[in-house]
Amino acid sequence: KELHFGDKGGMEVNPVGITITAIKEESPSPKSYVRKGIGSLQPEEQNIELVGTVVQVFDPRFFLVHPETGKRLQGTETGVAPALSYVMNAVLDDGSGNIRCVFWKNQTNNLVGKNDSEMAQFKDGAVSFDDIKTELLGEELKLRGRVKKNDMFDRLEFNVQFVEKANPEEELARSQNV
Repeated sequence: KELHFGDKGGMEVNPVGITITAIKEESPSPKSYVRKGIGSLQPEEQNIELVGTVVQVFDPRFFLVHPETGKRLQGTETGVAPALSYVMNAVLDDGSGNIRCVFWKNQTNNLVGKNDSEMAQFKDGAVSFDDIKTELLGEELKLRGRVKKNDMFDRLEFNVQFVEKANPEEELARSQNV
């Protein structure tokens, strides 16, 4: 599980005087995701499923986070042994368009089949990430997540929540049932 907060974000566990009466479902089931073509995506859509081919992969970017809160450290915190986190981007194409996909730490681990310590070896370039990038090119993926508008680059991006390799037999059967 991951939580992401902005610079002013925070979390209080079991605050005094607050009683929880209902619990929201943790995450949508795979059946509640809507399969869409990349060319028809709109900003802020959630619970979207994409299937496409990886056409470009970028090196992961590493940063330090607080080991308990996961909040990004800005270099001014003292007395805390930071934890390493990372994000990786890839471009997915489905024939109707392409989109930059953002894979946070857990999704990156699932995609490349590495754990945190194995990923850490790529941090300072001591070990090249090029072989992994080459392996991923042409890979068919099924991604579930949400669409975000990147205002800095004026483009849509797909924030990946679940990643798996596409099953060709499943996809063929799905296309014949449509």
